[in-house]
Amino acid sequence: MPNITFSQQVSDLRTMASGITTRLDDLTSGGVLAADAAVLNAFADELDQINAEQEDLKAQLKTKTRELYAKIREAKAKQANVRKRIKLSAPQEHWVAFGITAKR
Repeated sequence: MPNITFSQQVSDLRTMASGITTRLDDLTSGGVLAADAAVLNAFADELDQINAEQEDLKAQLKTKTRELYAKIREAKAKQANVRKRIKLSAPQEHWVAFGITAKR
């Protein structure tokens, strides 16, 4: 059985619940109850809610990732500037103390 999409799963839950509600008289002999339809609808509602929360979290993650990358660029620029000034001010044999491994 192929995997179905999230939206298809939710749609299938709602369709089955609707079918149960519509044809409940025919299904009670098989043990299918109105409560089953309510549970299926509740699952569909909960899945929609969790999916919405997940989408919000994805948006927040993208925002935080952009913020992180901007801060990393800023830190690298500052580090490069300070490294250049250290190389101009300190003798080459002292560069290792600052984490500078360049030969020139």
